[in-house]
Amino acid sequence: MSQQAPPPGFSAYEDGKHRRYSLLFGVNGGAFAIAKLFGDPNLAHLLGGLTLAHLAAGMILFSIVMVVDIFAFGENMRKRYVPDQFGPIGKAVLLMIGLLICAGWFFAGWGARATI
Repeated sequence: MSQQAPPPGFSAYEDGKHRRYSLLFGVNGGAFAIAKLFGDPNLAHLLGGLTLAHLAAGMILFSIVMVVDIFAFGENMRKRYVPDQFGPIGKAVLLMIGLLICAGWFFAGWGARATI
């Protein structure tokens, strides 16, 4: 059986998607490391006036912007180059990842005071 070559634009789509998801997870991972400093009283002075709620609010905003960017990129690529990619399942996965990340930051920033 011969394998069919990927459509033109597929490599650009995959590379762009990978870079955007890497940025989303990388920045959130770095911010999580900063959030861990809040638990260590010996290192908390390094954070200046930043509170966990400030960090959480910023990360929620950043994550929303990144999800919108990834969604727009996927839609644009699907319309122009790779019509079989970024379908309903890919969109649902992206939105669920964004929702979970934002919910995690919400509860980290406002803890037990937060209710859904």
